[in-house]
Amino acid sequence: MDQALSVWFLLGWIGGDSCNLIGSFLADQLPLQSYTAVYYVLADLVMLTLYFHYKFKKRPSLLSAPINSVLLFISGTVCITPLLSSTGPVAAPREAFQGRMLLSVEPGNKPFTKQEIIGFVVGSVSSVLYLLSRLPQIRTNFLRKSTQGISYSLFALVMLGNALYGLSVLLKNPEVGQSEGSYMLHHLPWLVGSLGVLLLDTIISIQFLVYRDVIEAASLEREPLLSSCAGPE
Repeated sequence: MDQALSVWFLLGWIGGDSCNLIGSFLADQLPLQSYTAVYYVLADLVMLTLYFHYKFKKRPSLLSAPINSVLLFISGTVCITPLLSSTGPVAAPREAFQGRMLLSVEPGNKPFTKQEIIGFVVGSVSSVLYLLSRLPQIRTNFLRKSTQGISYSLFALVMLGNALYGLSVLLKNPEVGQSEGSYMLHHLPWLVGSLGVLLLDTIISIQFLVYRDVIEAASLEREPLLSSCAGPE
């Protein structure tokens, strides 16, 4: 695992998910976005823990204890963030999810609050980290000329999740009096992060197809060696 996955891919991923979590709360995004952001960060922490576990198991290092402490601190912060947001001022009740309506009443631009501006900036940083995180993994696959050791189900499910995630934002009806342009602007970083990563994950999917023949050829070369090494029963 520590050879197949790029550590910068994992770090960029958890950085993007962490900013996504903070930005979704500050920018008052959809509840689904906030709930999935918590899950994403926890899943990233599990992957990072496994990565460093296998890495330091082969090559022990003095950095293992500080890294474990940082991971525990991040996981604690993730668990506390939703609790802190719930203790804040009581927000106006949200309306139920509504599809796009053909008619609306004089839509206009919804101004950004100071908190939403901070959330928008953090969300923009999140989308940049998402996009940059895929580049080291694409480079690692290219240099190894192999995707062995990486589960394609991970990227396939991420692609499906990002596609549905982006559609859920696009299909939601704007608030009463809010224009579609204003609605799209408020959710722009999250749309760029989900749909942009979808394109880069498509490149990784192509690498799985291209290097699949390389893996099969390597396995066929090893079979005669194994059979020749095996003695008579």
